[in-house]
Amino acid sequence: MDERVKAVVFNEKEHTYWYNGKELHGVTGAIGKMLGKTFPDTDVVKLATIYGHDVHKDSEQWIKGKQTPSTESGKWVVSYLTELKDTEGVEYFDAELLVSDFTGTASCIDIVAFLPDNKAILFDIKTTSVFDREYCSLQLSVYKRLFEQNYGRTVEGMFVLGTKSRRAFRILEKPSSKVDKILEMNKE
Repeated sequence: MDERVKAVVFNEKEHTYWYNGKELHGVTGAIGKMLGKTFPDTDVVKLATIYGHDVHKDSEQWIKGKQTPSTESGKWVVSYLTELKDTEGVEYFDAELLVSDFTGTASCIDIVAFLPDNKAILFDIKTTSVFDREYCSLQLSVYKRLFEQNYGRTVEGMFVLGTKSRRAFRILEKPSSKVDKILEMNKE
């Protein structure tokens, strides 16, 4: 593991990342710019954001052994992960795992399944009703690169857990040049 990860500070309330006094940026802002996506400041978006936060917290608390999920979507995520652990040899899960390039980008991966032989599977939880494959593929491709650099494990799979459809969407890695562009955008 790259020990510098321990020095990256995430301020959850302000949703900011800091490393050695420098602010780093999450990947979603750069991806949104790249794809021309915006999120309007409406009550509907705010409520969806709150619900998404609750589902993420549900999953995180279950992984950390603190509580059973209270949301239906959180229960589905836990059910999916439990089945995965029983069938795929998952050693353990971690939630909100921080990754960074230490120069412009830092983000938290929703869920990581740690497998034998120094391998891992990355998961992102989406509570939206529409699955945006392009956006998710870019996001998880950046996570894959940073995770492999920071934790020295090989990512053998990436999935989006779509809570509305109750589906796990397999994600294929985007070209390295697209990942490079996102990381460069965050340095500006």
